[in-house]
Amino acid sequence: MLYRWNREKMKDSIEIIETTKLVTEKPVVIIGIPDIGLVGSIATFHILDKLKLEEIAHLESDKFPPVIVVHDKRPKSPIRIYGNKDILILISEIPINSSLIPEISRSLIEWFKTKDVSLVMSLGGIAHPDRLEIKKPTVYGLGTDEETDEILKKNDINIFEEGLIVGPNGIIIRDCMKNGIPSLYLMTESHYRYPDPGAAASIIEIINKILNLNIDVRELLDKEEEIKIKARDLMKRTEQSMKEMQKIREKEIPMMYR
Repeated sequence: MLYRWNREKMKDSIEIIETTKLVTEKPVVIIGIPDIGLVGSIATFHILDKLKLEEIAHLESDKFPPVIVVHDKRPKSPIRIYGNKDILILISEIPINSSLIPEISRSLIEWFKTKDVSLVMSLGGIAHPDRLEIKKPTVYGLGTDEETDEILKKNDINIFEEGLIVGPNGIIIRDCMKNGIPSLYLMTESHYRYPDPGAAASIIEIINKILNLNIDVRELLDKEEEIKIKARDLMKRTEQSMKEMQKIREKEIPMMYR
């Protein structure tokens, strides 16, 4: 049975179709949308695979590109939600057009409210020109309130203090703040033009600490070249999308601050 959920009163065109009616218990949401190094995408796919999470919902809209993906001989929406009572994971197998970001974010936030979400964690990358010389990428974190700041401090995560957040993750963080939903943005040093499983492994290790998980990242490191090959087409499409959003400016210091 399908459970349709949309925001008719708000005139947005994004529908969240629940394929499984899941009862949650203040779950944590982890968001992996294609951006620099595909860090969030690679990390979330690895997490949902290791935790054996089932698909519970997907997003639909006439504004999405005319694309479906095929897995296990079945067509699927490219933007899907997996989860259990404690963890929900949003993945996207297509770059998200900048014009759709606000609508998608608003719809997700309203849906999160129905699930009584306790924390939203967005994952992303920061382009580093010397990434090849970095053995273990550094992870930075941005909190939206004192509660999330404490999570960062407790887990010895470097604080992202000044800069720009461009693209889907920035809008989701903003909308979480507006709606009183605690949110963290975790980002790690990564390649700009290439999928970066090593960076994804670093961010998963931080998630392990925050959520008290034990997700093994050795497979990401052992199969790094294989993952890069599989993800290269998505990386090409994502790079074009990032250029449109000027994602490369993310670490620039804003002209005005405080």
